[in-house]
Amino acid sequence: MGERSLKALIEERFEADSLQLPVFNRVALELRRLKDHETVSMTRIADLIMKDQSLASRVLRVANSSFYGGLKQVETVTAAVVRLGTERLTDLAMVASQALAHSARVELVARHMPALWSRSFVCATGGRWLAEQVGYDSHAEEAFLAGLLHDIGELFLLKVLDALAQEGDRALLLTDALVGEVLEAMHQEIGYRLMVQWELPEIYARVARLHHDQEFDEGDVLLVITRLLDLVCKKVGVGQTADPAIVLAATPEAQVLGVKEIKLAQLEVLLEDALAEATVFL
Repeated sequence: MGERSLKALIEERFEADSLQLPVFNRVALELRRLKDHETVSMTRIADLIMKDQSLASRVLRVANSSFYGGLKQVETVTAAVVRLGTERLTDLAMVASQALAHSARVELVARHMPALWSRSFVCATGGRWLAEQVGYDSHAEEAFLAGLLHDIGELFLLKVLDALAQEGDRALLLTDALVGEVLEAMHQEIGYRLMVQWELPEIYARVARLHHDQEFDEGDVLLVITRLLDLVCKKVGVGQTADPAIVLAATPEAQVLGVKEIKLAQLEVLLEDALAEATVFL
């Protein structure tokens, strides 16, 4: 790797590859944009999904799973749109595309992917439910997407480390400790910059940048919800070692949202189902 620091190598990859590395799916992002247009047709949604055969195949598989399926198998994306509706199918496509991105060739890097995916999906599902429960129904879909994408910086960094570890004689020698150090130190800022580069709305970029900061804006509902879901994941051990000593009701995030203990207990139960559903997409 020469004398360049690992941080410099990552920055170099960001400048060169941030629009090419498979961390966002262009079809799924276009679907999100179309979702806000009431006039968009089912045919348009199906045509977009079918532009990416890997995505189309995964969407069909998930649409026929026990979590989404009906009594009869659907065999085309158009039939899946009819069964699920444009809104739910668009969400499913976004989730499926992100799940597809959680892959790596280097075994040490690949081991981190399922945990990252589980945490992202659980934060998305739990965030939407929590927004609806605490009086922020109008922000529920935004909370879903914020949770799904808030750790996108980790995914990008893992992709870069995977690439650097495969460069022949110049390959980076990875250890779990090194990977963990890179993710902790860089994923928030990289995630923010990545979203800006991809022209995602600022509300999501801000969550990516600030979700672990000690101080936080109590008026930023998406940020507070995502931070609380991160804490729930940490307590119950989603994608990490469990820390049952965390008292969720006593956290500033729970107090800002006015979430009582009984609602937090319901959330923990919900996340068990979300964990099972997350595996459907892999």
